[in-house]
Amino acid sequence: MRTVLAAIDRLNIVLTLVVGGLLAVTAGAVLYQVIVRFVLTAAGINVSAPWTEELARYTLIWMVFLGAGVGCRRAQMIALEFLVRRMPARIGVPIRYATIALSIAFFGLLFWIGLPFVELGRTETSPVMNLEKSVVYWALPVGAALMILNSLALVVDCALEGRDIRFAADGPAAD
Repeated sequence: MRTVLAAIDRLNIVLTLVVGGLLAVTAGAVLYQVIVRFVLTAAGINVSAPWTEELARYTLIWMVFLGAGVGCRRAQMIALEFLVRRMPARIGVPIRYATIALSIAFFGLLFWIGLPFVELGRTETSPVMNLEKSVVYWALPVGAALMILNSLALVVDCALEGRDIRFAADGPAAD
């Protein structure tokens, strides 16, 4: 089982690099749009770059879903956990496991809902980049599957290590 967890952690390292690359592409596209729209226009050069908005939007979508998957492995998703942390372990730990189970069910729903969007996207193209929209819509089921995988990995890792899952985000990052 530790081998599987190590493989998931290696996948998450790659995903973190991909998310960083997507962030760089997003920032570059937005910077280019600002230069074209404001700097060049102020200099009297009228250039249009409508593709930057689509590129930034699509990379941002992928960045969010891939990053959320990695966040699940590290227990770094936004949560109101101050109350659960203050409860005795016999009450707080089962509540934390229940919230993870509910989250996994929600991620499963996202995966299930995402698949019809992928099918719909095969018949649509983006207006400017002429990109098949299924490329963008795949972010939902892929991200949801990663969130499920990493949530399960978090639970297994805490069980194997004997750590209190309420404080999983406090420990060293699972890299």
